[in-house]
Amino acid sequence: MVGSLGEFNAAGPFETRNFVDGEFVKSSSGKTFETVNPATEEVIACCEDSNATDVDAAVAAARRAFTDGSEWKSMNASGRRDLMLKLADAIESNKEYLSKLEALDNGKPWKNGAY
Repeated sequence: MVGSLGEFNAAGPFETRNFVDGEFVKSSSGKTFETVNPATEEVIACCEDSNATDVDAAVAAARRAFTDGSEWKSMNASGRRDLMLKLADAIESNKEYLSKLEALDNGKPWKNGAY
């Protein structure tokens, strides 16, 4: 079964931007770093080289999500549960893709990537 991330392709492309406040964004410095498959020493992707400014922006966004009157804080427990289950289902439906990506980044057999 193919999940919402599609078929895995070791050549990419991969989303490597930071996810902050519901959006994918580049690092404030504009710098990136290479992530390398340790088994082959091949570059997998260039990831955002985040710094303290990026962390501060992510923390501020997370705090806003939990302030009084926010959508999350106003939602009842059943609604929050439903969203968490939706996230769990998305991870499960993309398990093979995520396992292969993790294996590529760690240089281990992909069948072990989900563990």
